[in-house]
Amino acid sequence: MSLFRSLVASINRVIPEVEKPKQRPSLKERLGWTAVVLFIYYILTEIPIYGVQTPATDILSEFRVIFAGASGSIVELGIGPVVTAGIVLELLVGSRIVPLDLTDPENRIYFQQAQRVAALAFIFLENAAYVMGGRYGAVPAEVPWNMAAVVIGQLALGSFLLMMLDDLVSKWGIGSGISLFILAGVAQRVIWGAFSPIKYQDRVVGAIPALIEEGIDAFYRGGALPDMAGLIATIIVFLVVVWAYEVRVEVPIAFSRVGGQRMRYPLRLLYVSNIPIIFTQALFGDVRIVSSILWNKFSTSSNEIVRTLVSLLGEYQVSPVSGQTIPVGGLMYYMTPPNGPGAVAAYPGKALAYLGLYILLSVVFAKVWVITSGMDAESVARQFVAQGMVVPGRRSSPRVLAETIKGYIEAVTLLGGALVGALAALADFSGAIGTGSGILLAVTITASFYEVIAKERALELYPRLARFLGA
Repeated sequence: MSLFRSLVASINRVIPEVEKPKQRPSLKERLGWTAVVLFIYYILTEIPIYGVQTPATDILSEFRVIFAGASGSIVELGIGPVVTAGIVLELLVGSRIVPLDLTDPENRIYFQQAQRVAALAFIFLENAAYVMGGRYGAVPAEVPWNMAAVVIGQLALGSFLLMMLDDLVSKWGIGSGISLFILAGVAQRVIWGAFSPIKYQDRVVGAIPALIEEGIDAFYRGGALPDMAGLIATIIVFLVVVWAYEVRVEVPIAFSRVGGQRMRYPLRLLYVSNIPIIFTQALFGDVRIVSSILWNKFSTSSNEIVRTLVSLLGEYQVSPVSGQTIPVGGLMYYMTPPNGPGAVAAYPGKALAYLGLYILLSVVFAKVWVITSGMDAESVARQFVAQGMVVPGRRSSPRVLAETIKGYIEAVTLLGGALVGALAALADFSGAIGTGSGILLAVTITASFYEVIAKERALELYPRLARFLGA
């Protein structure tokens, strides 16, 4: 293990890294760096891939929100490889397949180094598989080996730049780059779907311009274009998620440094926030990539066993309405939500399978994330004791405090994971513009950004508070 750790540390030192600020940046500086990163991100989504023509069908159209990529650009896979690397390591550590005590500072540093190395590996592996799988044409029949290597290099560079921008935001900006890119993608899709005046097949794209031009026909347009029903669903999903985000469970504690003054510490019901949704959607997207590649290459294989295995993962056909490749069978069929109440009524079995799978994965990822991110009862208890917080009537001990709050944290982790999974799946059924899970992510990300900004503002106004909190 020590040899492997040394190897990971050596590789990590070679990977470029954004230098940490020598002193805490001001709120104005953080906002400025965040805006710069967002501007660069939008530029990257407009840089086309040199040397190949992007197919009209987009196999990742349903997952563009979570991948934060743009079809035909050098960030086609977006943050997908980085998130996938995180999923793999989180599951390995959370399931104890890799026994790593993350309460140890040295182990936590090693885990962070391993995440960077794994992210770099997945960037090359996923982009190579994407190209070699025939996304831009068969290799070498339609795309020569040298051009395939050039395309892989461009896509890997795009994903790596997003990884570096995420690092820049986490150290110099507000929140995380991954959250920022997801929010930008959702906002872009919602604004475009609601207000775009551009016409597609002689019909205006935006739901509100369509209402002006088409009247009552704009309320439901069959799923090919955004409509007023989807816009109304978007607003409803937004309000429901805002309500769920504000639900809290209160833990009774006392401040030993302020004469034992009692108060209630609020634990948000959505304790793990949007992490289970990001991981679940990224997993669905990865399965979509793999199953699409295998279907394109082996669906016509002469080997019946190979065809059967490929079909079990996913069968595809081109939609006559949208022109996109859609799953019609296999596992991927149940990982794709029926879009809109009409589709849910037509395919209730698919809807129930999608809902159950989404909730199950969200609970699993919520539990794993709490363990690996230092949000478990033991870690929280140590933070509370360090800040002078104790349980009323109990001695000041991390173990005692951990035993007291463990039930609360277990409850909000499991219930919150199930709730956020159910909300995301049901929101997807609504047919909301930008996808229901995208709206959920946008709301939680915006709320977390607001809380970070409010905290930074408070620390600037009250420097003593910063010393008290150890910030």
